[in-house]
Amino acid sequence: MKKAIISIAFLLFALISHAQSIRVSGVVLDDTSAPLYGASVTIKGTNAGVITDENGRYEIQVGRDASLVFSCLGFAGQTIEVKGQSTINVVLRTDNTFLESAVVVGYGTQKRGSIIGAISGVGGDNMIKTKNENPQNMLTGRVSGVRIWQKSAEPGTYNNSMDIRGLGEPLVVIDGVPRSTQDFQRLNANDIENVSVLKDASAAIYGVRGGNGVILVTTKKGREGASKVQYNGSFTFQHPSTMPQLAGAIDAMTLYNEMALNKSDGSGSITFTQEYMDSYRNGTRQAADWNSLVFTDMAPQTQHDVSISGGTEKYSYYVSMGALYQEGFFRSGDLNYTKYNIRSNIDSQIADGLKFNLNISGFADIRKTPDSDAVTLIRNLWKQGVLFPAYADEDHTMLNYEGLDLMQNTVAMMTRDVSGYKDYREKQIQASSSLEYDFSTLADCLEGLTLKGMVSYDYKMDDNEFFRKSYNLYARDELTGEYVAKEFSDHSDRLTREFYSKYQTLGQIILNYNREFNGHDIGATFGYEAQKRKGDNYYLIGDLAFSSPYLTALKDKTTSTYVDINSNIGSFYEIAYQAVIGRLNYNYRNRYLFEGQFRYDGSSKFAPGHQWGFFPSASIGWRLSEEPFFQDCEFLSFVNQLKFRASYGSLGDDSELNYEWLAGYVYPATGNDGEKGYYSGYAPAYLIGKEIVYGVSTSPLPNTNITWLKSKTFNIGMDFEAWNGLLGLSLDYFERRRDGVFGQNSSSLPTVVGASAPIENLNSDRNLGLELEISHRNKVGDFSYSLKGIASITRRQNLKAYGQGPYGNSYDRWRNDNLTNRYQGVQFGYEGVGRYQSWEDIWSYDIYKEGNLLPGDYKYLDWNGDGEINSLDEHPFAYDQTPWMNYSLAFNCEYKGFDFSMLLQGSALGSYMYDEPLYSIWGSNGGGALEQFTDRWRPTGEYSDPYDQTLSWTSGHYAFTGHSPEKNSTFNRVSTSYLRLKSIELGYTLPHKKKDAFGLRVFVNAYNLLTLSGIKYVDPEHPDSDYGRMYPLNKTLCLGLNLSF
Repeated sequence: MKKAIISIAFLLFALISHAQSIRVSGVVLDDTSAPLYGASVTIKGTNAGVITDENGRYEIQVGRDASLVFSCLGFAGQTIEVKGQSTINVVLRTDNTFLESAVVVGYGTQKRGSIIGAISGVGGDNMIKTKNENPQNMLTGRVSGVRIWQKSAEPGTYNNSMDIRGLGEPLVVIDGVPRSTQDFQRLNANDIENVSVLKDASAAIYGVRGGNGVILVTTKKGREGASKVQYNGSFTFQHPSTMPQLAGAIDAMTLYNEMALNKSDGSGSITFTQEYMDSYRNGTRQAADWNSLVFTDMAPQTQHDVSISGGTEKYSYYVSMGALYQEGFFRSGDLNYTKYNIRSNIDSQIADGLKFNLNISGFADIRKTPDSDAVTLIRNLWKQGVLFPAYADEDHTMLNYEGLDLMQNTVAMMTRDVSGYKDYREKQIQASSSLEYDFSTLADCLEGLTLKGMVSYDYKMDDNEFFRKSYNLYARDELTGEYVAKEFSDHSDRLTREFYSKYQTLGQIILNYNREFNGHDIGATFGYEAQKRKGDNYYLIGDLAFSSPYLTALKDKTTSTYVDINSNIGSFYEIAYQAVIGRLNYNYRNRYLFEGQFRYDGSSKFAPGHQWGFFPSASIGWRLSEEPFFQDCEFLSFVNQLKFRASYGSLGDDSELNYEWLAGYVYPATGNDGEKGYYSGYAPAYLIGKEIVYGVSTSPLPNTNITWLKSKTFNIGMDFEAWNGLLGLSLDYFERRRDGVFGQNSSSLPTVVGASAPIENLNSDRNLGLELEISHRNKVGDFSYSLKGIASITRRQNLKAYGQGPYGNSYDRWRNDNLTNRYQGVQFGYEGVGRYQSWEDIWSYDIYKEGNLLPGDYKYLDWNGDGEINSLDEHPFAYDQTPWMNYSLAFNCEYKGFDFSMLLQGSALGSYMYDEPLYSIWGSNGGGALEQFTDRWRPTGEYSDPYDQTLSWTSGHYAFTGHSPEKNSTFNRVSTSYLRLKSIELGYTLPHKKKDAFGLRVFVNAYNLLTLSGIKYVDPEHPDSDYGRMYPLNKTLCLGLNLSF
């Protein structure tokens, strides 16, 4: 009887419950009345819910008094009470303002609309619209204030420069752990979720290493839902962007003859006779096409990665692996790079309120190069010319030495099977783990209070192997017809092994509090952090008894074997940091914003008593658009956001120090001063007894009083958005002043001391500039698009600088002291005013001149008006190579399954000075004659003396061969301003009907496709270091696909 009553009660309860619930159905549309596929419809307060189908329809069983939450990525959500309705149709509005989206900041996140620091960011999906092997290049033109220029595209070198607002290399933080720029460069770009950039006092919370700004990189995590597999694959065709070419044989000999005839006293005589030149014309002699022998026009690159992600309410995971192969432009194929990446990011709620996170990532790469580096190979290629062949025999089996300067055959030098190789192997593992506890699970009054502890360990190992091989070169003996072999000098069999190990550990505990009380939003962070970094190394150099790349082949292990360490600061170090951090955020009804933060930082680089520094900052903001009186004005209803903000803070920097408070020396001393006995980079040695002892170089005199460099940063800005994203504007003015900049006052120390001056807090400087960002986004039916333009200009001024002088007069100080009260990046030189067009122009031009002028030679401004051209006419006339102005314009659009993106990027206020091989002919035996030198002034017709004043002349870019302009003049220093189509991509995503169906997108992308610039012969981003001989940048065409299921 009792069981029957219980059964009846359960039946009645079920009937009542069913009677209290209803089935609700409807359609979810967007603001263009198009159905939204994949929108989430959940019952408020529960995890129960459904997903809309391809027609935007849904159906769900709910209680009569329940509420339904409608949401979809990119749209503003809605919550609707059911109230017994069986049909509920919803229109979700596009979330154009995205002001509530989270932005990663130091040790946490903030809502975009509440940010009052100068913080910019870019999502990983936008970054990868620029296809490149280096994620750093993908940031180019994407974030305002971030300057990146690619010096070279040599595989595996990651040869870039990057700074924020011209301040210097920033700190890079990956998933909350301070790491290096090199770590960022080697990430798999498809693993990156987003990148945030702290540009002002907001970086003060990173203290000692945040003085140049901070780049925060967040990698991807799994999301709740079924497992998703993503594959990305691409094949890339690489082409050298700009590369000077050797002139042909006849042109090269003509240039050499002109250079030999260019004697104003008439004593010149030709180098190559007409008969000799004719032997090349009629085929008796064959010119060598060294350009195509050394360089190829196309090199392949492939990239593949696969990821698996997913999760439940309790855990999520993201696991990926990737592979990259990039081949270089040397035709031998012996310059290439291979990299493998792995990553695993796991999050789990292991108990009520307790979250566990484990991130593990690693990479292994190998960069293979010939024994000679790229600069040496290009140097040798240009200086050897085309008159002599690469091979001595017609079958191309014996490499030639005849006619080649110092017997240096570039084909032999770039081929590892002939001359040897250098293999750079690097492996790294990075691991971090954290536990976070939410105290609200203990009591409601503790809502918003969390405690997070994190530990990390990074280890990197370099294992490099350099194998130099002896080899023979050949020349044909014209008398006997036999080929004579010669061993290439100073290239005996030698093996070098290098081993570098670097590790860092980090411990961190952070207490966070975030809560809202009646319009008062309060956030607080307090924590402690400790980090230790250590680097060690050793290397071995040994001569080999026979040609074999193994240590067992060493000739002996004493006199011909050398073991040492690399004592550079980046290779041999031990550094410890400790810090206490704090931050307080206050927000009143999204109108009045305040943030104060500090970092009490300790560094082992300073002497005891000076190791700790306190770095505070404060920011304020006013969202005028949230004021009631503003919102009540109907004519201002189009404004979504109008915010004014300002920040001021103090930051530190110890990156230039290396325990200068300790006495020390470097043994053996290294240098290049041959007059003081240095040879091959080493100091002279002495025989003491039976031991060889080298000289030492002393470190600067120790200074135990050296202390923190202080950077005081000020930023004021404005953010504006209107018409739901149709117009966005952000404007910032910034200034940073540094005091106590490390320097040496060498002029105050007598040379008799025998040591260099101590490092002191001597100097000061400031950086200032403007940043502007303008955006527009819209959606018209199925067509959505966005535009974003950014521009920044920055200058640096040295306020006080010691180490130069004393000066005899004010002119000498003005001319030579470019460090005190001077804006930096300004070049002194000669200003050109034209070219001598004829002999009459030379005779009549009212200026003192030498007697060896020819038509086409260069005229200079008599700047001081003394009637002659000399060093007193040098004055500021150009900027140096660092571009002080940068700008870009990004365009993205989507229509149904098609997507298109384009990035225009450029810079201004910079210049490049041609030197050595790009300045004039640099070589012998016809070498160094580049194609560009054929565009020159020259006499028309045949002649024997260019100084014959009856000759008529043909104009060109260069003067007559043998005459060159002043190096630092407007004729030779050219503007590097450029506008570049940095990236352009077209993609198509195949339509799919079902939620779980696979997705497939195919795309084509071009990188560095078109460049508009006044600079010739080299790329405008190419540095003038190494005299322009660096490995070229690349243009690429990439074909790829993205597959998910």
